[in-house]
Amino acid sequence: MKNMKKLVTIVLATALLLAFCTTVWAINQPAMSRQQLRRNVAYRNALPLSWRYEAGYALWRISRNMPANPISYRKYRNDRVWHQRMHHHYGTERFLLNTIDWTVEEVAIFMHRYQDLFKFHPAGIE
Repeated sequence: MKNMKKLVTIVLATALLLAFCTTVWAINQPAMSRQQLRRNVAYRNALPLSWRYEAGYALWRISRNMPANPISYRKYRNDRVWHQRMHHHYGTERFLLNTIDWTVEEVAIFMHRYQDLFKFHPAGIE
């Protein structure tokens, strides 16, 4: 019984000492200034304060069945940048998507002007 009391006392004392040391360590850490936070966000080291509540991130995460954590947010941000870059550099998709807005007259003029491009040429026949 005496050894059990000693063991419990040592464990509790160790836990209290550990809790005290971690709180002192956390208090002594310098707080990040707003300027440093802005710099970290600009250099993509830190996440913005409201990263968990972005609607686009929530939809992206739910569609891929991913948890809400900093790693998945960085994947979302990289995916969003990739999609923006893809649409920015490729004008053919933009051209083809804009053809949906053409009127019937414009389509008729286009087909008449480029009718040779739309002919079917089977293989082996000249």
